[in-house]
Amino acid sequence: MVQIPANQELCLRCKAGKFLCGLHYCPIILKTKALLPVRRMLPKLKSRKEYYGPSPPSLFVGRFGYPNVRLGPMAALNWEGIHLIDEPDLWKTNMTLEDVVNLRAQMFRFMAEPVKVTDVTSSTKILEITQEQIQSSSPVDLEVKFSKKPRLNLNFNQFTQPMGTRIRIDSIQLTTTPKIDHQVDRVVSDSDLNAVSAVTKLYTTEATVTQISRILSAGLLGLTRSRKLVPTRWSITAVDDMTGNYLRRKIQDYPEIMDYLVFHNSYLDNDFWVLFIPGREWHFDYHEAWKQKSAWNLTGSAPYIATDTEGPKGRTSYATNTVGGYYAARLAVLEKLFQLRRKAAVIAFREVGKGYAIPLGVWAVRENMRQALRNPSKKFPSLDAALTFIHSQLTIPMKYYHQKSPLLKQKTLDVFFKK
Repeated sequence: MVQIPANQELCLRCKAGKFLCGLHYCPIILKTKALLPVRRMLPKLKSRKEYYGPSPPSLFVGRFGYPNVRLGPMAALNWEGIHLIDEPDLWKTNMTLEDVVNLRAQMFRFMAEPVKVTDVTSSTKILEITQEQIQSSSPVDLEVKFSKKPRLNLNFNQFTQPMGTRIRIDSIQLTTTPKIDHQVDRVVSDSDLNAVSAVTKLYTTEATVTQISRILSAGLLGLTRSRKLVPTRWSITAVDDMTGNYLRRKIQDYPEIMDYLVFHNSYLDNDFWVLFIPGREWHFDYHEAWKQKSAWNLTGSAPYIATDTEGPKGRTSYATNTVGGYYAARLAVLEKLFQLRRKAAVIAFREVGKGYAIPLGVWAVRENMRQALRNPSKKFPSLDAALTFIHSQLTIPMKYYHQKSPLLKQKTLDVFFKK
């Protein structure tokens, strides 16, 4: 998605020169510039109808047409930065929005003819090679042939990082041998291990959640009779959820945290404030607030706040209000508590401004939260003191969050919330 002002004439009057929409960059120009290197290479691809080059251990599985889905590996223009191009867990939170878009624009999505999600062992050649290359611990070289000419494109959505030009392929060959980590090989080969246990095992060996979601997406985890391809969008949230549940169970036996702690990080016009509350079992409130004139609240006269929550036993239904961002944020919080060997009730506030006009996927939530919890915390003597401080930092008054938060409603702060 690229933000278009509510007044369609604004772009024509601005022409990327006056920034009339209020952004410090033009989303349309940003996308055009990011695709320039691909545009230069495209004529060569179209004339030869083949590609030979590097591929990070990466794939994309679509969701349209489910249970028949298209899938294929990803490839890059060149080797420069290839170890980072599909590893958002390793991206630094000082990368600009332009850096992320430029990096991701240089990827190709190779897509084959649809296959049934349960046909993970019938192995078309393309599926077999894709499954092999995504297990690799380092990039490989691919030789790909296609009959249809590729069309330049750059796709954005709220779940995955930006996706580059899609190319329908006819055949594929690996020209280098993948290097597969023995831990990955053991888990993938264990067909008596269910998917949840397999994901947990990989996570405890320090595989990144992105690596695990790719392996799950490729239909390589779980009991033999249950293995199936999982669309990329779904696999990312599934891994965040499964690893989060594993950590939630772990922290239940830890002592309670002793202090009211507040953490903060700001990145890509996203502000995250995280409050740890002592004296409580695990409880998590997550708020996403979209300010006026931000990407999903273009014409709103008031801020839009979406909230999801859970108690000590976790959730029994999908977080439909904040969707994948909820599970990404929750994982970061649980990782911090696991590191501290403590449990706590937690409230997370996310405020999104109009500078975040191009969605970059839930990795931006996960890594922003992780960075917030790596930053030094502020300690407070009481809940009132902690909330008063957060209230002074938020753009949106705390009373709007109080209307949404089950945790805040458990304590009456009438005087405070009149502010």
